[in-house]
Amino acid sequence: MRVEQLADSLSQAAVTLHGAVMRAIRKRASQGDKAISHSQAQAVFALEVALRQQANELYADAAGHTVAGLDTAQRQLSGLLDTVRLSIARNDDVRHWISLATSLLHMGSAVLAGNPERILGALVKVRERLQEMAPD
Repeated sequence: MRVEQLADSLSQAAVTLHGAVMRAIRKRASQGDKAISHSQAQAVFALEVALRQQANELYADAAGHTVAGLDTAQRQLSGLLDTVRLSIARNDDVRHWISLATSLLHMGSAVLAGNPERILGALVKVRERLQEMAPD
């Protein structure tokens, strides 16, 4: 996977996260105490901004770089990021969004650092987060 593709995926995740938090805010009036809190909404918006900033850093750094050490996992990475976006879009649990967005930020940081071991570790964390939030 090229770094630019990862940046695209992070940008798309930020868009999905934004849609999810806006949906939660609109539901807030009807759900009362079960709705997203002000502090949760702020945290999600901060993560959205961080994902967009990290994507922009990756775009700036993309010239000539690839995600080294992930030759066999390139399709899996792309599929995993698609799964994250779908999970955010389909799940109303704010903690789920925060957990996944944080894991994506760690992965992007590992890519920017050019550290394949950290990248693979971050991928494992993203998968774990998805499994933790999967319906039983």
